[in-house]
Amino acid sequence: MKARSLMLGVLVGSGLLVGACSTDSPEPTRTTGPTSHLGLSWQRVALPPGLSAVTLASDDSTVLVGAFSSERPHPRILVGTSPTTLRDVPLTPRSPYAFEGRWSQIVARDGHIDAIAGARGGAHGNYRWTTWSGTTTGVAEQEQPFGVFGSYGAGDLAGMAYAGTSPVILGAWQSDRTGLDIATWNRTGPRWARQTSTGTPLGSTPSELVGATAITSGGDGLVLSGSLTRLEPGSVTVSPAVWTSPDADGPWTRVDLPHAVPSQGSTLAEAHAATCTPHQCLVAGTVGGRFSLWEVGGTTTTNAPGIPDIEVTENASVLPPVSVDGKDDFVVPSGKGSKVLQRSGEDWSVGDGPDGTPVSAIAHGDEVWVVTTDAQGMGTLWRSRVA
Repeated sequence: MKARSLMLGVLVGSGLLVGACSTDSPEPTRTTGPTSHLGLSWQRVALPPGLSAVTLASDDSTVLVGAFSSERPHPRILVGTSPTTLRDVPLTPRSPYAFEGRWSQIVARDGHIDAIAGARGGAHGNYRWTTWSGTTTGVAEQEQPFGVFGSYGAGDLAGMAYAGTSPVILGAWQSDRTGLDIATWNRTGPRWARQTSTGTPLGSTPSELVGATAITSGGDGLVLSGSLTRLEPGSVTVSPAVWTSPDADGPWTRVDLPHAVPSQGSTLAEAHAATCTPHQCLVAGTVGGRFSLWEVGGTTTTNAPGIPDIEVTENASVLPPVSVDGKDDFVVPSGKGSKVLQRSGEDWSVGDGPDGTPVSAIAHGDEVWVVTTDAQGMGTLWRSRVA
């Protein structure tokens, strides 16, 4: 069985999201349904001594494992087609913080590899970001002037994705108007440059603060997942939203996601991650601390029916959906571990995830590979068949 390629470009590039509006969506009634048991057998993937798994990426049949070494230089990348073929990709750090960095995200497409890493430093302990680029034969740091990702007004970086063949970085930056804006950086040659956000759908206003924590690529388009904080007299509400663009340069469109406001407990609702096919986007997140899923396509944006009732670990994020053999799989942090939800048509099944809090997942053949972290921040790589 083969992992189905989940492509965003056809959806965004063809305008299937154009009809989605950015106004308030009607509040639906959350529906849950019966589930069956999903049998999973998790196996630990051994990494070289002293390495802690951090993040995953894939390029066709190749798996990339971003790791953190106990020895300097700390960042490492392993590449292979199976657990027994994983090997080191030669890295060339140049600036002092590149030797200390922990991977934020690694992306790969058509043999190219791009990545961002961060390490705390300086008088205020802020992140110092480094960018990397190369192939499986070698990845080198691309040194940037300090003001590109740092200096006054800088927020954190959140991820990286391809728009066509162009990598784009997602983060935040002080708004020229209110609070922080969603920020994106494009690359020309070896240099990154931040794009203008204030006054666009990525900009905050005195009554609406925007934030995005994940970026998804495919084809020529991009989708950002996050939330919208509305500031009204006597109330503050946080609602899920995604932002779409047909290419790296925009224009951006905000799509508000419908959700049923819980009658008690937390009312916070956020979109955490998205994955798209030519027909629709699946957007995973939380509403009131529980797993939620939206289907976005054409002129409609709906809650997926029959969603299993799963409580999501506080301050943890649902991972981007993956697909194996035509079935959608969701790795959801829950309790002190995780649950794996699988949807086949209208039927749902639920199984136990590996030990630890999940932070990254990919589909590989008929398996799902997952990186989890423990209470000390050490990462472990796992795999299991999900068919």
